[in-house]
Amino acid sequence: MPRLLLLLSLAFSIIVSAKPLVICADADPDGFDPAQSANAATHIASAAKIYNNLIEYEPGPFKFSPSLAQQWTISPDGLVYTFQLRHGVKWQSNEHFKPSRDFNADDVLWTIQRQIQPDHPGAKAAPGGFPYANSGDWKNLFKTVEKLDDYTVRLTLSKPYSPLLERFAHPAFAIVSAEYAQQLDRAGTPNLISSQPIGTGPYLLKKYDKGAQARYDVNPHYWRNKPAIDKLILAIVSDPAVRAQKLLAGECQVADTIKPQDLPKFDHNPKFVATPLRMQSSAQLFFNVGKKPFDDKRVRQALSMAIDRQAIVKSVFDGRAEVATAPYSSRSLWGVEVVKPTKPDLGKAKKLLADAGYANGIETEMWVRPGGSATNPNFRLTAEMIQADWAKIGVKVNLVNVEWTALVKKARAGEAPSMLSGWSGTLDPDGIYSNIASCDAVANGYNFAQWCNTQADTALDTARVATTQAARTKSYIEVQKLLAEEAPFTTLAYALPVVVHDRNLLGVEPTPNESFKVERLRWK
Repeated sequence: MPRLLLLLSLAFSIIVSAKPLVICADADPDGFDPAQSANAATHIASAAKIYNNLIEYEPGPFKFSPSLAQQWTISPDGLVYTFQLRHGVKWQSNEHFKPSRDFNADDVLWTIQRQIQPDHPGAKAAPGGFPYANSGDWKNLFKTVEKLDDYTVRLTLSKPYSPLLERFAHPAFAIVSAEYAQQLDRAGTPNLISSQPIGTGPYLLKKYDKGAQARYDVNPHYWRNKPAIDKLILAIVSDPAVRAQKLLAGECQVADTIKPQDLPKFDHNPKFVATPLRMQSSAQLFFNVGKKPFDDKRVRQALSMAIDRQAIVKSVFDGRAEVATAPYSSRSLWGVEVVKPTKPDLGKAKKLLADAGYANGIETEMWVRPGGSATNPNFRLTAEMIQADWAKIGVKVNLVNVEWTALVKKARAGEAPSMLSGWSGTLDPDGIYSNIASCDAVANGYNFAQWCNTQADTALDTARVATTQAARTKSYIEVQKLLAEEAPFTTLAYALPVVVHDRNLLGVEPTPNESFKVERLRWK
């Protein structure tokens, strides 16, 4: 009998591990090389599934743990970072690539150098550049990137860079295979690193159908304990109502972009668990300062103050958000309240438009993505509410629907007149400010406003080299004051997102950058 029970238990565990996990996502990735994108959909589809970083976030409060680096040291002056790398880590393989060696220092050098050296062969893979490297000015940050031996890397900086440790845990620093990248370069196909990715992570990408799903198999040679779930399916479901329906029907088992209006269906449902996320999340409206009428800050100020944010929080977020004025919530680790939320001031808005030469009104466009995301559950409704608010001050805005990946590409090129977007998951404020409010990010980042302000850039540089939170906060207060005055974008709300999952799915523990660590998920 004991032998029979053992066999039955073994058979049950095999059946459970073979059951695929279906994750409902809100948008397609724009590739599977996370360093090439600041798009959350891309990071969700690639980063922690396919790759590993040198260090990683742990669930719970702000905390790092070793990953591909077993340990690291930082010199007292903050200029030298030395990493001792893990031995015996196998690279994934596919039908086109069979690795001849394990992960080592060459891969770390390639990962960094391709992002900071324009003539590096790895840079060919990213015609659009590397947004975090560019907006963080990494090309002028790293003085030397050295391989001391196969498992020791030393990075020497030209100046202290307080956000760097957090960056090492970010998808932008996911480690890629130098050997694979060199093979692609010799074949004249360097761009395939993004569509046919190779990593050291817990899962391998098997198939991707745009607009439908991405399929993953467990990595049989994963250097940690083998994940308990053998197969993942990332289902692309742009309609938030359909995502909720699929979750309720058991067609997917976890989602972190459920509309607030649908959350009551899960709050008291014994089949599900709703876990608050730890990440900073904010919704923005960007004005392209290179296009009329948004080239005049008085117009941007007027449009910003005409928006009824409280109504948006009530209708779009179903009250599960906070009214916002700045990119970071004053309740977050780095948040400072520079401008207090106020009710719309239509009289002052009309005067500002008249002073700017638009007393008779304006007609313009706002580009809107379909569906919703963790930062904004309903982009269309948000746009329609803003449209109605602006009509009260004589502004007619035509709403133009643009698919998300196309919208990001066009907006980065400076084509979108105005657009709704958002930001989440970046713990250190440099991650958001350098990407959406720096001069470097105009050319190769996510500065959809195309706004460049040397005073803001100086404050961001000062914050990066400051060594105390108090000193850095002082610089970020200056940045927020400039943003409030110049209004290249306006922040609408701080979402309070949750991840909803099947009660039988265990291990869902949010980190400051992720809804869960996929390799720790398991069936009850």
